[in-house]
Amino acid sequence: MKKAVIGMLAVAGLAAAASADQVNLKQLSVIDVGAEFNGTTANGGNPSAVAWDGTNLFVAGFASAGGTNQETAGIVKYDASGAFQSSFGVIAPTPFNRGYSGLDISNGLLVAAYDDGAADAQGITAWDLAGNQLWAKNARGGSGVAIDPGFNGVDSGVAWTTFGSGRRALQDAATGADIYTTGDGMIITPDFQGSFWRDMDFGSNGDMVARRSNDVVLLNRTGGNSGNASLLVENMENGPFINGQKISYVESGEYGDFVIYNDRATGSPGQAAADVLKAVRLDGSEITLNFFGGPGFDLGNGYYDFSYDAATDTLAILDFNNRLVYIYEVPAPGAAAVLGLGGLIAARRRR
Repeated sequence: MKKAVIGMLAVAGLAAAASADQVNLKQLSVIDVGAEFNGTTANGGNPSAVAWDGTNLFVAGFASAGGTNQETAGIVKYDASGAFQSSFGVIAPTPFNRGYSGLDISNGLLVAAYDDGAADAQGITAWDLAGNQLWAKNARGGSGVAIDPGFNGVDSGVAWTTFGSGRRALQDAATGADIYTTGDGMIITPDFQGSFWRDMDFGSNGDMVARRSNDVVLLNRTGGNSGNASLLVENMENGPFINGQKISYVESGEYGDFVIYNDRATGSPGQAAADVLKAVRLDGSEITLNFFGGPGFDLGNGYYDFSYDAATDTLAILDFNNRLVYIYEVPAPGAAAVLGLGGLIAARRRR
């Protein structure tokens, strides 16, 4: 399959022709989170996961990089302007090169997945937006976490999986009680060949997308605990031992449904975002991503995380290596002609 590419258009007024195979994104803000993720705070050396609801921004950390405090990981809350609000969910000690693998947010609930190399009492957790823990599930949270809306009103909750499993486990969103486990949850693997799950996300209809190694998996839901899995992007499962392979399900009012992901077969530095950030529709057709406004992405190590808010049609993109969070609006197809290169702002979309 051909892979999507990024069009970095840097001239005000330069328009991309509106078509089904490209999406325009307008930069609204760049938030530097390096003050809280630099190896000297309790939150971690690098940011590893992001959750965004159009107003509240949460970033979780990874025990990495230099500094004097390398063996902790925590969650940081920012407001829509990028101002630091609070830290919580700090876990110390966190083994070096371990930490939070995923965050998700919906209707005032924040959920997190944490991995220290084995099952942990804080493996899957739920929080209110003030940072108060609601419950915790003992698990190895190395494969991300997502809020599952269920299917036709059945089997909603907090979804996760883990290495070595081919199923989606599900916790009660209010209590954390098991609804389905990794032994009886719905089968999400398309071919039973690999199980290095790294991330997952859901559409409002209950369909799921996930990263397995560097592949992109689509699960078309048929019931609360059932679905048909297929490979949306086949990368031959390259990079099975590379973390930070992420995904987001985007339901744009302007462009319809598509998936954004990072093609990360290696963790080597010096990777260009244009080679890594990719998008695809649910039928497997490629999409070109056109980014407008503000500075472009710096070279990184291919680790990006995503969080889409449908109510504001905005997308947060976290850059692990450069410790930045970008907020983009998904504007109307014809809006590229008037986007321009104005100063950085932090604004919610008005509808």
